[in-house]
Amino acid sequence: MLLLPLTVITVQAQCYPDRHSTTWYDGWVSCETSVNPNSVYGDSHWIMYDLGNIYALADSKIWNANEPANLDFGINEYAVDISLDGQEWVNIGTFNLEQSLGEMTYEGADGPDFEDNFARFVLITPLSNYGGNCYGFGELKINISEDSEVIDEETGFTVIVYPNPFENDLNLKVVTLFDGEPISYRMHDILGRQILETTIEDTSIINYIDLSDQNLSSGLYLLTVRHNGNEKTFKLVRK
Repeated sequence: MLLLPLTVITVQAQCYPDRHSTTWYDGWVSCETSVNPNSVYGDSHWIMYDLGNIYALADSKIWNANEPANLDFGINEYAVDISLDGQEWVNIGTFNLEQSLGEMTYEGADGPDFEDNFARFVLITPLSNYGGNCYGFGELKINISEDSEVIDEETGFTVIVYPNPFENDLNLKVVTLFDGEPISYRMHDILGRQILETTIEDTSIINYIDLSDQNLSSGLYLLTVRHNGNEKTFKLVRK
C-alpha cells in the first residue's frame, strides 16, 4: 500500500485554484488487495494517512483519478474510518465520488465532513470503482478545525494559557479527548504560596481567571492544570 502525505493548507492562485492534473502518477493507485488496518474490511484496496498528531478534523475535498486513459480506476463508493492510535477505528460513513472527466480544469468534489472529530489516522477504503482493474483517486484535502489545537498524545489534552505576560486576568483554554472529565488548576508564586485553586466542570468553554483582587506583584508565577490524572505546569509573568 502507498502512503501519501495529507494536504491541510489551501493555496489560492489562478482561475482554477484547486484543479488537478491528468497525469497517471499524480495520485494513489492500488492494483492488488492487502490486509486492511481495519479488520472489518479484510483484504481490500485501502490507503491510510498518518497525520503525525491528533487533530480535530473538519470538512474535506477529494479529487478522483483524472488520467484520461484510466478514468475507470476512479473510486465510486468508499468508506472512511478514523482512529487515534491506528488500532481502534470509528466509521465516519460511506460516500460516493463522481467519475472525473479527465480534464485539466478538474476541481474535485466535496468530501466527507469529519464534524470536528479527533483523529490522527484517516483510512480510505474503496468499495467500488468505475470498472477498471485498479482503484485510485487523485488527492484528499482535510481541513483542521479553526477552534482546535494539536492534542498532546501522551496525556490526551492540551492547555492554552494567555496572555503571557499578563496583568489582571488570564484565559484558560483546554482541548481534550476526555469531555466530561473535570479540570482543576492552582496558581502559586515563586515562593510556593498558593494564590488560587479552582475546578472547571465544563471543558467546552474558555475559562476566564480574574486576578484583579489578588494584588499580585510583578514577577514569575506557576499555574498547574490537572486533568484525567495528568498535570501540566506553566510559567507565567505578571507585568
